[in-house]
This record gives sequence, C-alpha cells and structure tokens, in this order.
Amino acid sequence: GIMEKKVKLSEIDNNIIKVKYKGKTLIINISEELSINENIINSQLKNIPSNYAFLCSIRDDYIKKRDILEREKDFAYSEAWLFYKTSDNKMNNDTVSHKALTNRKYRSIEDKYLKAVDKANRLISICKAYESRERIIQTISANLRKQQ
Repeated sequence: GIMEKKVKLSEIDNNIIKVKYKGKTLIINISEELSINENIINSQLKNIPSNYAFLCSIRDDYIKKRDILEREKDFAYSEAWLFYKTSDNKMNNDTVSHKALTNRKYRSIEDKYLKAVDKANRLISICKAYESRERIIQTISANLRKQQ
C-alpha cells in the first residue's frame, strides 16, 4: 500500500475528530484543545497539545499519499488516452479524452485521490489552527508581561 501506517480519520461532529492509528483510537476535541484560557496562559504556552505533533505526522502522510495518487491518476489517464487513440486512430482527440476520463481504472484512482485530497486539506487546516493558537498565546503572554 501507499501508506505503511493505516490511519482512519473520521469526523464525529464539527469539533471532535476520531483518529484510528495502528489499532488505537484517539478522540480529539479540537475546539477544547484550541481554546485559550487567559488565566493559565503561561502554562498553556508550555503545554502545547501533544496531539498537534501526532496530527502533523498524519497530515504529512496524507500529503504524501495525495501526491503519489496524483501521479498515478495522471499516468492512468495517459495510459487510457493512448490505448483509445491507438485502438482507433480515426477517433478525434476530444472523444479520446472523454473516453480516458471515463475509464474505470482512471476513475478508481481519481476517487482515491479526491479522498486523500480532502483528508490532507482537513489535516492541513487543523494543524494551521494549532499553529495560530500558539501564536495567539505567545502574543497574549507577551502583552501580559508588558502590563506587569
């Protein structure tokens, strides 16, 4: 398989995601992890959630999977296009292109590719939220130090 590590990412609701990884299930309440409590700013700065590193690792795996599937999809399209073109050279290029786009192998890889794109994008967004949270906490912490 493309990914040695089997990861299943599912959304329970808008704020909670469930990640199955190597037989373990991790439920992450993103809104809770990304919340900022002014009373404990300094301790929150020290305790950047450990799930962040874990999610970034999964994000990187999905980006890699997405990129590999994109190449496979392009190759399958080219393979199908050449097959149809060489099997009937009277066929015009538009028809050959449409036939290639509806080719079963191409569509199968494209479906996997689109799912990987969706998961990669979601994980990229979640990781960016953790990063912006960290920047916000650092800013608040700096502002609190200036006030003292």
